[in-house]
Amino acid sequence: MSERHFQFNSFELSGWTIVSVCAVMLALVTIVLLFRYERRLVAPAVGNTLIALRVTTLIFILLTFLEPVLTWSFNTETTGRLVVAVDVSDSMNTQDRHASDLEKLQLARALKMIGNDQIDERLDRWENAYSLKQEPPWVDESETANPEKRTKLAASRKQNLKELFAEIDKLSRKEIAQKLLLNPANPILEKLQKRGQVDLVLFAGDAVLAEKTALEEGLDQVPNQVHMGLSNLSQALKASAGSPESGASPISGYILLTDGRDNSQLNPVSTAEQLGQMQIPIYPVILGSAHQPKDISIAALDYPQTTFKDDKPLLKARIGTSGYEGQEVRVVLKQNDREVAVKQFKSQGISKLLEFELDSGKLGRQEFKIETTLLPGETRDDNNEKSFAINIVDDKSHVLLVEETARWEFRYLHNALERDKRIELQQVLFEQPYMGLLPQPFFPNQLLIKTPPENKQPNLADNPHPFAEKDLIIIGDVSPAHLENWEHIQTFVADQGGTLVLLAGKKYLPLGHQSEILNELLPLKNLKAVDWNQANFKVPPAERGMRLRLTPEGEAEPLFQFDVNPATNRDIWEQLPGHLWFLQGELKPGASVLAYGISPFNAPLDEETDGVIIQRQYGSGKVIWIGIDSTWRWRYRVGDRYHHRFWGQLARWAARNKASAGNEFVKFSLSKTDIDAGEITTATARWTQKYLDRFPDVKSSVTIAKAIEPDKVIASFDLNRQKNQPVIHEANLPALPAGEYQLKLITSPEVAQGKEIMTPLFVHEIKTIELGNLTSNPQLLSEMAESSGGKMLTPGTIDQLLELLPTLSQETTNQDEITLWDHWLILTLIMGILTVEWAIRKLNGLP
Repeated sequence: MSERHFQFNSFELSGWTIVSVCAVMLALVTIVLLFRYERRLVAPAVGNTLIALRVTTLIFILLTFLEPVLTWSFNTETTGRLVVAVDVSDSMNTQDRHASDLEKLQLARALKMIGNDQIDERLDRWENAYSLKQEPPWVDESETANPEKRTKLAASRKQNLKELFAEIDKLSRKEIAQKLLLNPANPILEKLQKRGQVDLVLFAGDAVLAEKTALEEGLDQVPNQVHMGLSNLSQALKASAGSPESGASPISGYILLTDGRDNSQLNPVSTAEQLGQMQIPIYPVILGSAHQPKDISIAALDYPQTTFKDDKPLLKARIGTSGYEGQEVRVVLKQNDREVAVKQFKSQGISKLLEFELDSGKLGRQEFKIETTLLPGETRDDNNEKSFAINIVDDKSHVLLVEETARWEFRYLHNALERDKRIELQQVLFEQPYMGLLPQPFFPNQLLIKTPPENKQPNLADNPHPFAEKDLIIIGDVSPAHLENWEHIQTFVADQGGTLVLLAGKKYLPLGHQSEILNELLPLKNLKAVDWNQANFKVPPAERGMRLRLTPEGEAEPLFQFDVNPATNRDIWEQLPGHLWFLQGELKPGASVLAYGISPFNAPLDEETDGVIIQRQYGSGKVIWIGIDSTWRWRYRVGDRYHHRFWGQLARWAARNKASAGNEFVKFSLSKTDIDAGEITTATARWTQKYLDRFPDVKSSVTIAKAIEPDKVIASFDLNRQKNQPVIHEANLPALPAGEYQLKLITSPEVAQGKEIMTPLFVHEIKTIELGNLTSNPQLLSEMAESSGGKMLTPGTIDQLLELLPTLSQETTNQDEITLWDHWLILTLIMGILTVEWAIRKLNGLP
């Protein structure tokens, strides 16, 4: 079916339309006057022809001014796709022996292991009895009146059901998903394929397309790239999407067979809401028991991946103890198969958080293992131990703290950093009381780089790399008079890979500076002050001002982690005392917000301007903007607990992120030197412009070797020149298993001058809570289904899919148009008519 429409886009009383019509009318009057003059000079036929051509031209011009458009609509039929996503994460290997009798009976009926038209009513009565926690009526009154026969028949049915439940106990959730889809008695997958195209997806931490044979083979051969140690429901909803340009049919719905466990940092409900807006429903089929199993597990581990020698790092282990209330649980920490610590506690049926102090007296990569008691009757015995490793380095974080006056932020920050034994602190305080009784002020009041010759004033320019030994520079509210030369700060960040923290100030920084370099370093622009002090100063101190909320990027950074549990850590940040003043600005390209400021009046969050803690990669280093001057308020009633920890973690984080390899020609670094298995890190070679001017075609690559076998290369890859930054060559590393590696930069021409340019990489086992909680999660799946316009199903109601699924063949209305006013044919007609008119005039002797 096709419908055509003709319309004028400018057919309205706009100023342009009125002017156009007036101009055409004026031209028409001129033509009429010209015709009255010309008819005395030429024959009537010629005069009539000329005026007809001129009026026709005016009509075409007027139509062009009115912008005529020819539109038509037509219907096309498209066939959508169904995505059947099967969860293959480690939790799906669970056998739900702890499931209730009601759950087992319902599952047996769904798998067609029991039931037919003759006994379905009896099974319904059994289900009802189990739901009321009663003994099922094994024999109907109408079957037999003989008590002996009734007793034997009841015993026989009870025994048969017990044997059936034993078979159910042997099935893992993954096997149940396979049987639901391929069951010959009710082949759901085959029925779905008759409705239209079906894409089969296997997912865990990631998702991959699979063939039906993967199901038929029992899902034993799962690609490593799905990361079975993780559960990410959002990946299942993004898989197989395709794009219109790729020619893939649109997706009409998702069917998820999963237990609903999700330990990713993403929110699958948000993804479901987006699909709902596109009218793509989700139908989760929940697998697994909702009852808590009997299980002792290592639910989660929190430990520093890199620490300093003798720094007393802590391991925080959360132990799950479901189903063993009152029993003694023994937890052992081992190092190289040697017991180093043992803790025991009595289970209360909930998780228990234990802390172990790790030995950091030996340098290098140290491997540990934590084990728990294996108690009788556990649902799983493969989640009672976890291995992990930390990297111990013999170094300190070298920090430079620069301030104008001893404001509150300086006082508490100075005390926090100075008391940290792992930090070597240098302070500069330009303005401070000094009576001249001592040889020098309490704090240095000049930014001295090295001792200058006699009779010469100290000058930053005396040393071309004055901050080469620093890992972190913190600049507070310093006046332009005391800090004019920003070139060395820029070199420290861009070339030396250092971290610069800019602390907002009410007087000078950054609004009082006119430095172009400072403006370039800042991760935001168009700054303005926001003052909450007068708005809510009457409320208690802990409730005043603007509180902070971490972004997903911020939650992933170790410097923001105050608790092993992400939800608890999030709550801590949102409950920290608020701030009465901050500098607000607009994000620059490449800047990422780590923490937002939440208005005390619950105003809507503006993600472009409400960033308070912002980071930006600048060259080889990082710039962190902290738009408040009151982190000291975090000490309210808790002392050093959060303020000291935040700044100490920031100093260590800066030391780990500083580029440590290279020479005067090139700096070689990794975006992260400590990563989890499967995590992406980027290798970067940053060249000096002076070297590239000499060797513009320099090439670079990286070789990877295990630390224990540095001469045996296991992988290599080329670094690619960046179009927008020609001084940078970079590329992502390939996936590596857990272990310690050495990466070496290879260049052509050679620039190492006999000294290898190398950097270490530590790949850690994924810290997952995949097996920490083995219950199914119907609440999450129900929210996803409702948000998308779908419905959560159970194995017993999976047959409803065929009724609930939308029609895959959909008729869509498309519209197309041709703009006639700027079409080449109109211009050709106008020029042709004018040419004919000109030729007739000339042939008849008219001017």
